Amino acid sequence: MNAKKEDLLILPLGGLEQIGANCTMIGNNKEWIIVDLGIAFYDKLGIEILTPDISFPESVRDKIKGLFITHAHEDHIGAIQYLWPKLRCPIYLTEFPAAILKQKLKDYSWREEVEINTVRPKQVIKTGSFEVEFVSLAHSILGACGIYIKTQAGNVFHTGDWKIDETPLLGDFVDEKRLEEIGKEGVDCLLCDSTNILTEDQIGSETTVKDALLRIIPKYKHKRITVTCFSSNVARLETIFSVAKKLGRKVAIIGRSMHKMLDAVSETSYFSKQFKDNVNSILTDEEAASMPPEKVLVICTGSQGEARSALFRLARGENKLIKLDKNDVVLFSSKVIPGNELGIREMQNLLIRKGVEIVTTDTEDDIHVSGHPNKESIALMYKWLKPRSLMPIHGDARMLFAHKDFAKECGISEVFVAESGDVVSFKGGKLQKIKHHDVIFNALDGDDLIPINSKAIRERTVMTYNGHMSVSFVVSNEDKLIGSPDVVIEGIYLENTTNEKLSSVIYQIISTELVKNSDIEKLKMSCENSLRKLIARHFEKKPLVSVHIHKV
Repeated sequence: MNAKKEDLLILPLGGLEQIGANCTMIGNNKEWIIVDLGIAFYDKLGIEILTPDISFPESVRDKIKGLFITHAHEDHIGAIQYLWPKLRCPIYLTEFPAAILKQKLKDYSWREEVEINTVRPKQVIKTGSFEVEFVSLAHSILGACGIYIKTQAGNVFHTGDWKIDETPLLGDFVDEKRLEEIGKEGVDCLLCDSTNILTEDQIGSETTVKDALLRIIPKYKHKRITVTCFSSNVARLETIFSVAKKLGRKVAIIGRSMHKMLDAVSETSYFSKQFKDNVNSILTDEEAASMPPEKVLVICTGSQGEARSALFRLARGENKLIKLDKNDVVLFSSKVIPGNELGIREMQNLLIRKGVEIVTTDTEDDIHVSGHPNKESIALMYKWLKPRSLMPIHGDARMLFAHKDFAKECGISEVFVAESGDVVSFKGGKLQKIKHHDVIFNALDGDDLIPINSKAIRERTVMTYNGHMSVSFVVSNEDKLIGSPDVVIEGIYLENTTNEKLSSVIYQIISTELVKNSDIEKLKMSCENSLRKLIARHFEKKPLVSVHIHKV
């Protein structure tokens, strides 16, 4: 790198140009820390999860002083279980994320080797030349914190995901006083959440959701109510518990991830007597199915149309005990994450066909509030921290550049929009890209992590759109074709009358190539090329072609 050892360097490895896979390195050429290590959801080609490319941090593993986690959402913590063995660094996080992480690691043989340090807000961790402090922020999950990093070369504040909620019901407040103190100390660079920069809407409080549910649910007093929300939003679960109790309904919870969240809460200081009493009163599926609909409120996963979620299984009629019909109302207490629209629509159509009434943020206000800041909240963060420069994070290009424009309007003159893999130097009040590392996300394919541009994924992409052609044949020692080639074509429509003609042409192609090539590998490649051209010419497809040669 073209930087001095004392220069402050920032290297985002994910969380830019896309939603998810958040991971940022901060340090210098001598030592580093990492903030967050999350996954991104993919749902293509049999791949559901992507992880950041950690080839660079892996190459400087001995220089990494710690991994600091802002909060327990999957896009910030979810890749640790896949990537930590390659990093093997200490992990620092607050109590709720720590409980979630321990739950994730419990089935791994190396779990006892992980140094998990549970910290408190305002606690300062000194590691190497870094002083790192967790600063309490509000979000849609418990234990969210910003990360304040002090170095000799400059101070960085990383917000993670956050919002302002003056009445969170369960969870954390923004520590405004500490943020103002940090602003007076001097923030050289602010890395700030951009997720909601494009919306002008007000970001409501969790109390707003409670009031909305108390207003809406009595409209359906003779029906069973199902509320679907993000399983990680424990405050929303507590809100629904409170609403159900006030309206005389018993609560059932469907979805393993929600039960896991409740297990994690039970290990923390958030587990109050009231919360414990609510959890202990949860109905079983059998009890919920046997009770009158107007006495039951079901909470379930599946707000994003995930095919294997509890709500999608209910929509398909796959729950053996609870069957949805005209006596049911489903409330979506969540927003639609971009990219999930088709899955949600398919699930909602199934529900409607069963006679279920659907309530969403499109039909009722305030049944969900975002966990991310709008422009008004971001402007307040600028006011508190008074950053000398800004790097927008957590968003696609539209969000990042919109955040840049807004920051300029607010008087922050030094704003740099980075791409994942950019090495950005802060020096003399300026942010400047000095190098770029190619970042190639990893795909979780079964139990294996493979680069998203690997041969296996490329082949799968070709087969998905263009089909597959497999040709096997036998060659004698005299390089003569023995018998007819065995041809299997998948994913390409062929008329029956075409098959015999195609087989004849393939026979001629192989015979011609045999005359040109005696080397098996060269013969294989030339046959694949010629056969690919044949299919392209006649069927306007470019399939994956596999040639198998047996020599006797």
